[in-house]
Amino acid sequence: MSHAPVPPMSRRSLLGYAGAGATGAVLLGASPAAAQTEAGQTEAARRAAAALPVASASAVASTHVPPTHTVLRTDGYAEPGDGGGALYRRLTAAPARTDRWHLKSADGAWWEIADDVVSVRALGAKGDYDEESGTGADDTEALLAAARLNRVIYVPGTDKTYRTTQLISLQLDGTTWYGDGYRSKITLFSIETGAGALIGIRGDAPTTADGPPARTVRGVRVSGLHLDTRNTKNNNGLGGSFLADVRVDNMYFSRIGRKALTFQYHCRNVQCQDVTIYSTATEPGSTFSAISVEGQTAGVDLSYYPGGVKSTADLAGTDISDIGFTKVSCATTGYNGIVVSNAYRVSFRDIDFGNTSGAGSFVIFTRLVRDSHLSGIRGGDTNRRMIFFDANVRNCSVRDFHFGATLGSAADGRAIHCAGPSNTFADGSVAHRNSAAPEAVFVTAANVTVSGLEVRESTGTFVLNGAPAAEGLTLTGSHFASAGAAAFRVKGPRTVIHHNRFDVAGAPFAGRFEGPDNQCVGNTIAGTGEQRLIVTTGASALIAMNTFGAGSKIKFDGGTLYAGACFGNTGLDGIAPNHLPMGGGALHVDGGGRLRVKPTPFTSDTDGTVVGTQT
Repeated sequence: MSHAPVPPMSRRSLLGYAGAGATGAVLLGASPAAAQTEAGQTEAARRAAAALPVASASAVASTHVPPTHTVLRTDGYAEPGDGGGALYRRLTAAPARTDRWHLKSADGAWWEIADDVVSVRALGAKGDYDEESGTGADDTEALLAAARLNRVIYVPGTDKTYRTTQLISLQLDGTTWYGDGYRSKITLFSIETGAGALIGIRGDAPTTADGPPARTVRGVRVSGLHLDTRNTKNNNGLGGSFLADVRVDNMYFSRIGRKALTFQYHCRNVQCQDVTIYSTATEPGSTFSAISVEGQTAGVDLSYYPGGVKSTADLAGTDISDIGFTKVSCATTGYNGIVVSNAYRVSFRDIDFGNTSGAGSFVIFTRLVRDSHLSGIRGGDTNRRMIFFDANVRNCSVRDFHFGATLGSAADGRAIHCAGPSNTFADGSVAHRNSAAPEAVFVTAANVTVSGLEVRESTGTFVLNGAPAAEGLTLTGSHFASAGAAAFRVKGPRTVIHHNRFDVAGAPFAGRFEGPDNQCVGNTIAGTGEQRLIVTTGASALIAMNTFGAGSKIKFDGGTLYAGACFGNTGLDGIAPNHLPMGGGALHVDGGGRLRVKPTPFTSDTDGTVVGTQT
């Protein structure tokens, strides 16, 4: 999945030229295509310039406006110069429902904000709350009014914060909120009332359990804001449900109790980029994370999706798709980094994490996930897992990933655990210091590829452990180092291990094959010993063109027939190290042309009972 870059939003890019009043005049009836005068002003701009000046919005109530004036210009909200000035147009009648963007002058006329870019300060917000001293205005009502107003909303930067005691819900198509970045801070001061997002983008839920949303909100953009929930429980930063075509960029998050960014249920075509998270998931919980994408589980009707989607099969049974995150930095997360479940085509690029704490993991793909990919992800240390793919995760990948170390003591605290088929892990590096977890990399599904992986150290029993279900496992171009752990043990069939380097000289063996039809080709295997590679009873392996430490031996426990083939290797010692080892019951021709049979594996050319001669 790819997305076109989202340019940073600026006030000038929205206005087209300096001055909110200039664009506001478009709502007064001037054509946007009006010819420019020699002074560079449109007809609409001239009309705005002719507006009756009033000191502030609060002063309009005591101002008698002659009926010849149809436009007002205020210089502030509560008082001149407070940043709440705006352009107002005269209404022909009282509004059906008055709100904070309406004024009534002393002569009885009603007025409505005419700017198409409206500052929250024009609705009464002050942004002057000081958390340390506990002084300043409560901007809740102004911010909620801004969410109801169908205009572009501007949140000016402040040295303090905008205080709200309620969550802000964006439910109108085409809504845009933008600010000046880090300084445009909104802080939630609330009781622990239940899960929600400080800024939530939300349509209307389905009317039936497996139906489409009653209404999908579309085209929302949020840019250049700083959200803070003060570590309170049950609160997220920004998220939504029942939405499409959403853009989030240039965002900052502080002290988020649950999830900084979260999208759940019937979401598609969402792009988030240039996001800085200072702290998140400060309230421990299994799915709490910096980023969360969580779709619905079963019985989803996607027939309402455009582009030929007719059934759940078209989106792999999920109701959430085409979600992208680019250039996200998270300094610390109290639990997980990324959690994705029941989703299709989710992408992550250029993601940077600090450490996780508690029982958190950097990346979790769980339940039903298809065709989703991560690239360019960095992270520090974790007390649990780095990457976990559940059993129903397939056709997904993690590429260009580099983490610190697994430090915890949980038995499942592996660097990588892949329980789903047909997934890829490529070009990464990790360290595994959790001795309670028996392996750094655990594969329990078919057709998994691990390539270009560097395991700098491992304190488990194995660096890579492949379960019997790990059929068709491929390990290539990787480097495993450990003072005591074996490089690999594979129990499944058709494992391919080629062109890797295993610096595991201190391990009792380098690798162990316990299934049939395996290949071990072109590897460098350090160390010496009686059994650097082991092929167990009933297993088979082609061991060819490898470089061993001088004096190494391979142990073939063999099967009822051939245990495998061994040729073209260097450094091996022992009897016929580069010839076909014989299993019990095999027919063998010795150097004299005699045919021999032995009930147990051959150890020399003359073992077994002569049963004839070669002709």
